[in-house]
Amino acid sequence: MISLSWKRNKPQKEFDDDVKTSQLVWFAGYGTGKSTALAFKSFRLSYLNQHINGGLVCPSLASFKKDMLPIYEEILERHNIKYRYHRSEYWFQFPWSKGKLYVATAEKDIKGPNWGYALINEFSLISRDKYKQVLGRVRIKKSKYPQIAMAGTPEGLANWTYEDFVEKLPSNCKVMYGSTYDNKDNLHETFLRNLTENYDPLMQQAFLYGQHVNLIGNRFYYSFDSKVNCDEFIKQIPGLPICALVDFNVDPFCITLGHIIEPNMSKSRQKMFIAFDQIELTGGEGANTYQAIEALKSRGYGPDITTIYPDPAGNSRSTKGKSDIQIFKEAGYEIKAKSSAPNFRKRQLSTNNILAKGLVVIHPVKCKGLKKDFESVTQNTVSMEKEKDNPRLTHFSDGFDYFVDIEFPLSGQKPDSNSVKYR
Repeated sequence: MISLSWKRNKPQKEFDDDVKTSQLVWFAGYGTGKSTALAFKSFRLSYLNQHINGGLVCPSLASFKKDMLPIYEEILERHNIKYRYHRSEYWFQFPWSKGKLYVATAEKDIKGPNWGYALINEFSLISRDKYKQVLGRVRIKKSKYPQIAMAGTPEGLANWTYEDFVEKLPSNCKVMYGSTYDNKDNLHETFLRNLTENYDPLMQQAFLYGQHVNLIGNRFYYSFDSKVNCDEFIKQIPGLPICALVDFNVDPFCITLGHIIEPNMSKSRQKMFIAFDQIELTGGEGANTYQAIEALKSRGYGPDITTIYPDPAGNSRSTKGKSDIQIFKEAGYEIKAKSSAPNFRKRQLSTNNILAKGLVVIHPVKCKGLKKDFESVTQNTVSMEKEKDNPRLTHFSDGFDYFVDIEFPLSGQKPDSNSVKYR
């Protein structure tokens, strides 16, 4: 006899027990136990629809491997259940069914498979088109419980999920809500405290309480306030290490210079960042990495006191045969970068969080490029990405975003990749 037991919080129980609703939607905050509930839901639907294939859809293969796969392995191994997992074709097979649970991602079109049921993890991070493709896959006639169960965090009023599941809820759909506090018995006490202390009020409504709020409007940096985040008295502090925030472009080549101020030096009692200078090189092919190094050194930002925070793409982009990061390394600079850039949404939330808390202060004149980006960069409300139609915008803020992802990561979110120091 196979027995799967787990201690369910209230929304997990409601989500797990309902197997008759055609489309079951669960909006909830971080740490609510959504992914665990999806795994157990897949076991239940697999058992109820014995010998019929199902599908598990994730935003990306990386998110499946970092989020869902460890949960499946932990649950099944803890219960001593012998299962099969095909690591190249990405499917599970459980001992109670001949059917398989196939893993698909929103990175590619979901075409071909016939499923009797489906589950979608972080459904608010996939497109409406991919969601509709899932609807078209659940069509096996013999399936007794052809449910599509979805769980995710609200991503604002502009996200398609708000329009489809809140404004015009389908008749065959049920929507649930859950709070991080529903799962507090299973969370470390510091987790909730970190989210409460580090998230601005709007973010708390969305990512703790699972509520739909307007996080964007049309400004990518919606939390920027010149009265809070600008100060004409900001200047370089002698002896303090310098951070150079670099976005690699041929024209313009943009660098923001500043300091990380540790809590014992900050009135806010939190780590913060002040920006006191910028370098903008223009002129087509003449604005290259070698010229950027010359400009840094000429202003006194040498490798002995300066750390470079570059665009991760600098590992592959080349100037005269060498990557940009390699050129900085050969010039003696220490490099801190991640192997890949965070997605736009994560970059947006992380940066707006520290802007809202006054943990970023820039010189409005000497850092006019960054200030202009904060005030002017807009967001595509469908793709959630920065609008790139103005060639003079986004460069300084792109460099700033990469830096924030390393030094001021958003609590409660798993990193896209690890940061690496280069010497």
